[in-house]
Amino acid sequence: MINKLNWCLLLALFCVVYQILSGKGSVFRVSELETLLAAQNVANDAQRIANEELSAEIYSLENRREAIEERARRELYMVRNNEILFRLEMPEENAARQDILKTMPDFRAPDIKPGEDQTFQPKKSDLYFAPKNKRAPKARDRRE
Repeated sequence: MINKLNWCLLLALFCVVYQILSGKGSVFRVSELETLLAAQNVANDAQRIANEELSAEIYSLENRREAIEERARRELYMVRNNEILFRLEMPEENAARQDILKTMPDFRAPDIKPGEDQTFQPKKSDLYFAPKNKRAPKARDRRE
């Protein structure tokens, strides 16, 4: 009788240890989930801050005229009447632009040999451009 009781207790102890060390509720899985939860909380906090910044910007754009003007000046380079815009370029931008210009062919001395085909065929629309609202009406419209 005691022998059977010992075997039952040993089997129960084995089952408990097995549940602790493996399966969904194991110690290792719980620690892994805790680290994932901490990482997700950090990402949520960063997203919450970004959302608060966006909502503050939306509020200022809806309720403050100066915010709209500031954004138009910064992103679209808009100016008021009788204002002059000065654009300051950084040396890094100038260096990058110079590198690009070095790779472009020189338009003053093209490498076109006599008798070669033209590289550009001009069209009438290339020479004259007017916005649609400033164009002359078509001939058949004028006759009516």
